[in-house]
Amino acid sequence: MAPAHLNVKRQTDMTSQVEKFATVAAQFCEWAEGGSLSPEREAQIAHQFLCDLSQLALQLPPEFGEEEPAEITYETWHSIYRRFGSLPFNYYSHCFDPQEVPNDATTADLADDLADIWRDLKGGLSLFRSGHVQAAVWEWKQSYWQHWGRHAAGGIYALHCWLAEHRDVVA
Repeated sequence: MAPAHLNVKRQTDMTSQVEKFATVAAQFCEWAEGGSLSPEREAQIAHQFLCDLSQLALQLPPEFGEEEPAEITYETWHSIYRRFGSLPFNYYSHCFDPQEVPNDATTADLADDLADIWRDLKGGLSLFRSGHVQAAVWEWKQSYWQHWGRHAAGGIYALHCWLAEHRDVVA
């Protein structure tokens, strides 16, 4: 059995990881719900958020909670989707399962990626803010592995490629 002080430190570390994720998730949602900036700045911000959220999602502790997140209507999601029309591009080439070789590429939609990520994070935030922290962590972690992580990975790559090609504009 671990000494009590190690259990307290481990619990403190887990709480800190959850709080960091919740903070960045809230910042992402505020940005998504806010006004548009220049397309170049939007691309930079989106890229940074997707990198940060992905990295922080990997550090979330194993938790479980049964509470369900607040439902987000299609109309609300669609308003976020439309807001992301301010990005410098929306469509990019994507392969669903890169482990299948050869794999036919499909078209992905960056606005859809970001709006879906917003919806998944917003649901977890509703749980977090209502004091259901374990359920929030469960929601974020499960939805990362089952849904928004793929959207983030595709978005990171697409944004990276665009930003690399337009360094002179975004510098």
